[in-house]
Amino acid sequence: MGRLGFSLVAMAAVGGGALTGALLGGNPPQSDQLEAFLNRYVAVLQTVQELAPTEFTPQELVYGSVDGMLETLDPHSNFLRPEAFAAMRERQQGSFFGIGVLIGIRGGKVTIITPIQGTPAYRLGLRAGDIIDAVDGQPTADMDLDEVARRLRGPEGTTVKVTITRPGLPEPLEFTVTRARVPTDSVRYAFLLDERTAYIRVGEFTRTTGNEVAQALQSLIKQGASRLVLDLRDNPGGLVDSAVEVAGLLLQPGQRVFSTRGRTADSFQDYRAPRDGLHFEGPVVVVVNSSTASAAEIVAGAIQDHDRGLVVGEPTFGKGVVQTIFPVKNSGVALTTAKYYTPSGRCIQRDWDSFFSYVHHNGAQDPGPSPPAPPSGEVYFTDSGRKVYGGGGIFPDRVRKLGNYGSITSKLLAQAAFFQYAVQYLAPHADKEVAARQFRPNDQALAAFGQVAVEKGWISGEEWATALAKPEEKQDLSLLLWSEIVNVGLSLSEGYRVLVQDDEQIMEALSALDEAARLYQRVQGSTQQVARIPAKTGF
Repeated sequence: MGRLGFSLVAMAAVGGGALTGALLGGNPPQSDQLEAFLNRYVAVLQTVQELAPTEFTPQELVYGSVDGMLETLDPHSNFLRPEAFAAMRERQQGSFFGIGVLIGIRGGKVTIITPIQGTPAYRLGLRAGDIIDAVDGQPTADMDLDEVARRLRGPEGTTVKVTITRPGLPEPLEFTVTRARVPTDSVRYAFLLDERTAYIRVGEFTRTTGNEVAQALQSLIKQGASRLVLDLRDNPGGLVDSAVEVAGLLLQPGQRVFSTRGRTADSFQDYRAPRDGLHFEGPVVVVVNSSTASAAEIVAGAIQDHDRGLVVGEPTFGKGVVQTIFPVKNSGVALTTAKYYTPSGRCIQRDWDSFFSYVHHNGAQDPGPSPPAPPSGEVYFTDSGRKVYGGGGIFPDRVRKLGNYGSITSKLLAQAAFFQYAVQYLAPHADKEVAARQFRPNDQALAAFGQVAVEKGWISGEEWATALAKPEEKQDLSLLLWSEIVNVGLSLSEGYRVLVQDDEQIMEALSALDEAARLYQRVQGSTQQVARIPAKTGF
């Protein structure tokens, strides 16, 4: 959608009457000058349409010219075609109408990765590993995933016929599924890492994110959590109001979350943590990477600037500008209208002089034996006086890069080998949940997987022997196999809990919680001490 995958983040939907008038021929300011330019534009459009060697529709030409106009501004200003605008609004609402499955290409076929609990697909018994052969009688062999997803979605209460092939059954199955509301939870995972540490991963910020995080946190507190690891890796951002809600769960009531400044008077805004509702008091560590952007950076920056906790991982993307969405008929314009500033006053926007390097941002360099140097931007200070930096994203308090999978493991992942084996392994079991819970990746189980991998040609026997000879790669193979069997037999959340055991950044976050607790206590003590100093009395 648009030129950047996260070009719609940190936005607020507002009325666009003035802009609509300009685009549709109203009477904007400087109308005479604008009319002259529009006449010239129409003449160029007509010439191109009549004489260009390749035929283009007026829609293609106009949309392309609008894209080019906005590209001259910045990388995030963006024209949203009707389909993109509808998808954005749907995503912001946190739900859509469909049958309730996550799908992907596995073994070259459209495959159900998991049914979403409580949805029509889940209630009808569709399973992970089911291959979708046809939708409403139309074969999926020549469809891409977007086309299949579009056909599965539709108005609430309508029906769709789904033909599937299920491993272990000789004949295809046909399901008639009634579409219903499907939640798109932004809290992807929430569970206890240990008996006192809550783990919450937020995928993006939608209208429901604040409530989702609050409910997850309250549930985990009841289970004994007194510390929090908040995972914002690969979070592209979203609605700033939701970012304020999430930050407000962790900051003190009334503390600044961020502020905005732009060309117009109404772009000067100050966003603060709400004074009511849940305010978690335990130590906090936020985990980030180079794909943490925009509204997610707002949350990380507020936690860091107020010394509420520590930030662990890799330097974030560095998107410090805010887009406002102006509806134009059934499409929209995401226009950059302001920069945002963290509580210490820093703008973390990365330089975009080179559009190519901006789009293809690689994030943190490999720290190697020593951590990378902090950004060269202006220095700012947190509430306790620690140095933080403007420009180039949020620089973590502890830099930790994820390790890479070995070449043989990567080859197996690229072929969805672990998923395909998991489906095959569980197919004969009447109770797949029990079988998945009982599975352990011992040497015997690993050997069985390796035999199938070689028989199916995913890897050679020599490659398998080489992988097993490397302890780290053998550990990765074991956890990936275990995780995928739990994914298929239980749920993606349960499978993810297996993988977290070997996540270097999560392990670093756990080790940083005691330091985060000391930091928070120190800044709280300083604040309380200042509050106890009596004011001087004038005479």
